[in-house]
Amino acid sequence: MRAIRQAKVISRVRRKTSTKKIIFILLAVFVLQFLAVMGVIVFSGIPDPEVRTEYLIILGAELYGETPSEALYQRLETGAAYLKKHPETIAIVSGGQGRGEKITEAEAMYRYLVGKGIDESRIIKETKSKSTMENFRFSKKLIEQQKGSFTGEITFVASKYHIFRSRLLAKRNGIKARALAAQSSGIPVSKYFREYLAFYKSLLFDR
Repeated sequence: MRAIRQAKVISRVRRKTSTKKIIFILLAVFVLQFLAVMGVIVFSGIPDPEVRTEYLIILGAELYGETPSEALYQRLETGAAYLKKHPETIAIVSGGQGRGEKITEAEAMYRYLVGKGIDESRIIKETKSKSTMENFRFSKKLIEQQKGSFTGEITFVASKYHIFRSRLLAKRNGIKARALAAQSSGIPVSKYFREYLAFYKSLLFDR
């Protein structure tokens, strides 16, 4: 009986040790993939060399009522500077109306750019999108409606933390895209973490 009890004790110890090893391995795998994905998001935030393209898509971001959030304000400032430098480029302001927003993000962006001196005839509003995937999908449709078809290159404006996923989703929509990074102050850690989660959502569901 004593030998049986000892065998049971040894078996329990081995199971606990195996469980701890499995938990440790899973935790290590999670940490490594987290660091890898975050590294890609951070280092892919480098914009492309700026050239003039026929269209500039400014990706939407949160509004507070009718007021652009800091992220959207930064994108608009960067977009306005590009449009002034390249007066033949057409802007597509892309963003629908989310929770807590009194108007569409596209309408807020349109008003801001017009206030910055950009001629309203150069601005196309895309007001239906609810995600980055839809930003590109619906913007592409507007370009095709205007031109019949479009296989050229566009420039898009996004926050640095958003560039990697935006490039991925532009490619999935068959769009040749150049990234223009919105200027920002500091490193918005919470935005990068949110982007990490959004990356897996896009990877699995944005088709």
